[in-house]
Amino acid sequence: MPEEKKFEEKMKEFQEIVEKLEKNDIELDESIRLYEEGLKLSKSLKEQLESFEKKINELNQENSNE
Repeated sequence: MPEEKKFEEKMKEFQEIVEKLEKNDIELDESIRLYEEGLKLSKSLKEQLESFEKKINELNQENSNE
């Protein structure tokens, strides 16, 4: 099972995709592929952020109960 990339790595990859798409100098097929990859990364980043938020809330809850 491959190890999941770190949040920062995914974010950098997402930013690179956005920059490539903004340049608008790539072929349509490549644009669509990058757009699809960007959507997958965006979803993964959102899920990771939600997981981090949940963990922080749990830690805060534990700390307030002590």
